Amino acid sequence: MYKLLDYDITEYKQLENTLNELSKQGYNPTSLGKISRFEKNEKHYYFHVDLLIKKPATPKRKALHDFINEYEKQMFDYYGKIGKFIIFTTDNKRALPKERQKAIDEYLSTRKISVTTYFVLWIFFSFFVAQLVLQKNQIQEFLTNGSILIHYLPLLLFATILIRCLYKIVLACQKSFGKIIKHIFYAMTIVTCVVAILGCILDITDRKDIPLNQNILTLQTFDKETNLKKYPNYKYTKSFIVESTSYFEENNQGDLMYSKDYCFKSTDKTNTFFKRYLKTYDDVPVIKIDKNTYLFKLDTSYDTLLYKKENHFYFVSANFSLKNDYQNIIEFYK
Repeated sequence: MYKLLDYDITEYKQLENTLNELSKQGYNPTSLGKISRFEKNEKHYYFHVDLLIKKPATPKRKALHDFINEYEKQMFDYYGKIGKFIIFTTDNKRALPKERQKAIDEYLSTRKISVTTYFVLWIFFSFFVAQLVLQKNQIQEFLTNGSILIHYLPLLLFATILIRCLYKIVLACQKSFGKIIKHIFYAMTIVTCVVAILGCILDITDRKDIPLNQNILTLQTFDKETNLKKYPNYKYTKSFIVESTSYFEENNQGDLMYSKDYCFKSTDKTNTFFKRYLKTYDDVPVIKIDKNTYLFKLDTSYDTLLYKKENHFYFVSANFSLKNDYQNIIEFYK
């Protein structure tokens, strides 16, 4: 069988008790880790768990070797390790040597400062990430329900990390409600994983390739040769905020265009994201046709159009000038 042995270093006694209880039932670990494998046999061990506390200048391998040797001199058998936990077995139940208990107590007493500092740093970092996630976002992050979940996933992830940090503080302070916080952490971890998986699945299923129809802008609108055989489909995405279509086409003469149509659930959302889209072009030359229509010069000509109508806004970009064609585009979308 497999068992989760997720213990903080302050819980070394709990780990020891767990191993001893399982050994009484005939289950002994055959591989040690956060998730350990146990097999049932007739052996009954007395497990003894200690912490590897080494000096910063001492190489880890040497410290572990010396640590094991000291225990073997006292008739302990090395069984394995999980992180800082070093696990030994004996023929009878024995307590920690006094000097070891003192060393552990001194080491754990410093944990309050370190885990609290760690927690405070994560809070500041979380606020920074939250600002990035919650500040004025572009429409590309909301095209599918899956992309929305993935966009806000860092908030859930950092909340989970903060709960984990809080759990370590509670353990360092030896408070009794550590188990409750630990269960909350496990629940948050599961929720975070589910949201991540669900976000990826929805992002894939909410994106579709659909055969062209008369509502999709093509090069034909500009009286240019089309290449519909090579580009027979447009892309469609949907979320609870917006539905969008996008289409790219290039003909044999090298003319190409890219169009997007965003249809929002409300006019307010349309206005909000239209203004945000405009902001991204603050540093390029622009011709304002009216309050809903703008031409941008992204290359050598005014080759990009942004146009808003009711709860739609349209984006059209090409490698040729749209200065004389923007009215055809507006007429097409009417």
